[in-house]
Amino acid sequence: MRKKKLIDPVVILANGKYPSHPYPLEIIDKAKTLISTDGSANKLKNHGYDPTFIIGDMDSIINVQEFTESEFLHIPKQDNTDLEKVFDYCIESLVKEVRVLGATGIRDDLAMTNMLLLLKYYEKLKIKMVTDNYLIECFKGKRTFNSFAGQQVSLIAVYRVKSVTTKGLEYSLNRQSLSPSGLGVSNTSIGNKFTIKASNKLLIFRSHK
Repeated sequence: MRKKKLIDPVVILANGKYPSHPYPLEIIDKAKTLISTDGSANKLKNHGYDPTFIIGDMDSIINVQEFTESEFLHIPKQDNTDLEKVFDYCIESLVKEVRVLGATGIRDDLAMTNMLLLLKYYEKLKIKMVTDNYLIECFKGKRTFNSFAGQQVSLIAVYRVKSVTTKGLEYSLNRQSLSPSGLGVSNTSIGNKFTIKASNKLLIFRSHK
C-alpha cells in the first residue's frame, strides 16, 4: 500500500548521465516528488538526495538498505523499460506533468528509446525531457514557445508530418512537409518567443541559455 503522495512538481531521474548543467540541477533541487528508475537511486543518493519513490524491476540498484526514506515499487515485468513503468505509475496516480532527467548520455539505444516514449505517451502525460543541452518535448497543433534570441531550436519528425509552419525562427517553414531527416535541425530563435503549427507529432529541441 502506497504511503507517500505524489506532489508537484514531479521529477523523474532515469539511469543515464547525471545532470551537470545548472538548469536540470535546479529542477532536481526544487522537486517535491523525486522518482528514481531503479539504479538511478544510487546517483541521487550520491548527490545528497533521497528519492521519494524508487520504481522498476530492481535489477541495478545497490545498497538497498541505505534508502530508508524512500518507498519502493517493485515491478518485475520485463516487456517494458523502467521509465515506462514510472510513466504508467504516474498516469495511474493522475499526475498531469513530469520532468525527466538522466534519460541520455550513456547508452545511445536507450536515449533514442526514451525520446520515442515522448510520442507514445503524448496523449496521456505531459513530459518534458531535460538534458544538459536541451529541453525536449513532443507536440502537435499550434503552440507558442517562450524563448530567447539565439536559442537553438530543432524540429525532428519521427514519421512524415504533412505540414509544418513556423514564426519567429531564423529559417521559416511555411506548410513544409517534414520526414525523418535533417531538414528541421539547427534553426535559431530570433526573439523571446516563437510559434509552430504542426499537423502531426514532432519532437522539439530547445537549447538552454
